[in-house]
Amino acid sequence: MGAVVALVVTLGAAPLVARALSRTGTLDVPNHRSSHTVPVPRGGGLACAAGIAAGAAVAAALGSEVPWAALAAAAVLGVVGLVDDRRTMPALPRLVAQLVVGAALGWATVGGPLGAVVGAALVALLVNVVNFMDGINGITGLTVAVVGATAWWAGAAHGSPALAVLGALAVGSAAGFLPWNAVRARLFLGDVGSYLFGALVAGTVLVGAADDVPLGLLLAPTAVYVADVLVALAKRAWRRARLTEAHREHVYQRLVDDGGLPHLAVAAVVAGAAAVLAAAWGLTSAPVAAAVSVVVLAAYLLAPAWALPSLRRRKEAAA
Repeated sequence: MGAVVALVVTLGAAPLVARALSRTGTLDVPNHRSSHTVPVPRGGGLACAAGIAAGAAVAAALGSEVPWAALAAAAVLGVVGLVDDRRTMPALPRLVAQLVVGAALGWATVGGPLGAVVGAALVALLVNVVNFMDGINGITGLTVAVVGATAWWAGAAHGSPALAVLGALAVGSAAGFLPWNAVRARLFLGDVGSYLFGALVAGTVLVGAADDVPLGLLLAPTAVYVADVLVALAKRAWRRARLTEAHREHVYQRLVDDGGLPHLAVAAVVAGAAAVLAAAWGLTSAPVAAAVSVVVLAAYLLAPAWALPSLRRRKEAAA
């Protein structure tokens, strides 16, 4: 029921949020690094936050175990993202907020100083990974839906009701946002949305780990996002380019920009790869899952090398 409520409320709140953002001038104005050509309201994560809050309230009223610490962490970082959407914040305060919130969440879930350290590192990593990867229509909505579905199933299968609730809320809110963003972007998540979802994804790992859910299964659906970001940053570090500067060097961006593939097709590839990894870690042995992961991640990361030449030829022939 929480997933349905989160979906319906997110879907219904999205047009109200879009109008409010337009009135206040909170718009993503395209530049040379953008994937869009007209200004789009930025901050649609507010609708997702409303859906998650409503779904959590209904789940609690029905007697479900709601992971309030994880939801509070996502809410706090969502507020940080909203401030950044309205007026750009320096990188250091944002990072400090992520580390502090992550440490508190790690302490509340895994427990102790080690839990705090793990939580700080994981939340900071995944919040920034989701933020970096949220660059084309539908990609984060679809991927978070896969992460949520994995957590929902893993929580039910491994006796972690709190994880199942968290996953259901993620699925509902992500699915409710997709009609406004996937095919024709009428609303962007903004930093409020990417921070909210990044913290929510980190929360699924920490809540699940505290309940002894297999770590490989918890991390699997995030692996494509993490690998893309780390490889792009490693390449930029090798060239001594600024790591904090916006760029168009991620695999998914190159498939869209250089290959001419539609946003939704590339978003589906990323989310589909995440689903394959989750299925491998949930349904097969660890050695088989590891082998599948290597093949899937290598195929994705090397896609510009093996796919772009033929895509460029088709583009030129069509022109």
